[in-house]
Amino acid sequence: MTDQYSGYNILDKENECNFIRLKVDHSVAYSLGNGIHTNGIESFWAVLKRGVYGVFHNVSVKYMQKYVNEFCYRLNHRDNDEAFNSLVLLAVR
Repeated sequence: MTDQYSGYNILDKENECNFIRLKVDHSVAYSLGNGIHTNGIESFWAVLKRGVYGVFHNVSVKYMQKYVNEFCYRLNHRDNDEAFNSLVLLAVR
């Protein structure tokens, strides 16, 4: 799910992952109905940007994927009270 930004048009091309792109035109509505919207991903990028501006300050392109991975982990485990302990256990193995 994306908005109409032309930078996402590359996702419309045929690819080995068989992506299906749903586009939300914000000039018409903020969702396509049936739970199809861009609010979740926009929120994710906003949190990542706040992390870069507020905590990390200087992120190089070389390590950007690692920061994205960290924020994905945080988002996917936000309701898990044991997420930190699980992460530490993974790190020491």
